[in-house]
Amino acid sequence: MAEPVSQEIELVLLLSLPDPRPDQAEAMLELLNTPLDWNQVLGMLTVHRVVGIAWHNILRYVIQHRQTLLSAYFLKSLKVTAAGQRLMAQEQMSRTAEMQRALADAGVRSAILKGGAVAAMAYPDPGMRMFHDNDVLVDPDRLRDAVAVLRDLGYVQGSWDYATASVRPAPRRQVLHMAMHSHQTYSYMKPTPEATVLECHRLDVHFSVDLMTGNRSDAAVSALLDDRIELRGLSSISPIDMLIFSCVHFAREAAHRNEVMALKDLVLYKLVDVVALLADRDLDGVPERAAHLGFAREVYFALHHTDELFTGRVPAELLDRLRPDDLGYLDEVGEGEAEVHRWRAPMKQRMFDIHRLRELDGDLSIPVLGG
Repeated sequence: MAEPVSQEIELVLLLSLPDPRPDQAEAMLELLNTPLDWNQVLGMLTVHRVVGIAWHNILRYVIQHRQTLLSAYFLKSLKVTAAGQRLMAQEQMSRTAEMQRALADAGVRSAILKGGAVAAMAYPDPGMRMFHDNDVLVDPDRLRDAVAVLRDLGYVQGSWDYATASVRPAPRRQVLHMAMHSHQTYSYMKPTPEATVLECHRLDVHFSVDLMTGNRSDAAVSALLDDRIELRGLSSISPIDMLIFSCVHFAREAAHRNEVMALKDLVLYKLVDVVALLADRDLDGVPERAAHLGFAREVYFALHHTDELFTGRVPAELLDRLRPDDLGYLDEVGEGEAEVHRWRAPMKQRMFDIHRLRELDGDLSIPVLGG
């Protein structure tokens, strides 16, 4: 039987829940008026990138009680972070829309994945969704044309140099290796000195959606682009496709050895996105669409674990229709086709356990900090 989580984790889950029920809002208020480790709560909200949602919920359900709350001082940090996050989202989205208009003028179809599109599609305020880069999907056979447009706009493949406030160009061998062995290009960056908080606009150009592999998925890319929608100035994949892609994103990273070793496998905002994308939508066609795109197992993986953290937010009928015969893969860590570890601790405990690598024992090589 799984051990109960701490009150701090309970509060983080409630604060990060889109549109909590009245009883959940009441529980949130009660915990915010309980002596808790506010350093731990703030740290988890920050690491898991859900500060914007937490502040939104506090404004809706808590702020009127701020004079008497034990957590009143802690709330100020959320306010400042959320304000900066909202401004950055606006600056990101306006430049992404400008880039997409240039692609369209060149006859290149594009659609935004994750980030700004999820912010605009699934949340009442785009500032609730933190994102640092912008993922854009293009047809594989138009990749060369898309790259030409980006270069004309001043984008350079490389990494951001904070010391010089400029883009450090990537070595050509790294650029070629990433394009050949992954689903996207090396990041394109453009300095934005005119912006208030955004230092550079970063684009990851995807030409495949088979994440964490070098496999090409031309048919799936074409299907996603065929059904794209216009949303707040952005061209995006459809809400149902975004739900499926968000599930794939979580599932692939949660089960990939390299992501586990970097502690990037479990970040709460990915499942919060799933909850937000599930709300108030006709989900009847999800199983068939997921199967058509080739991602039914990944969708069930993400929905299963979403239901574990946010019980009742995933329709039981949807889970039943997607459930595969073999559920063993839900706890696997893999590298390529090989399983290298099987988790013992449940997802709710692992999600917030910064020391979860200790469970790996001899299955994986645990890095030594500073080594």
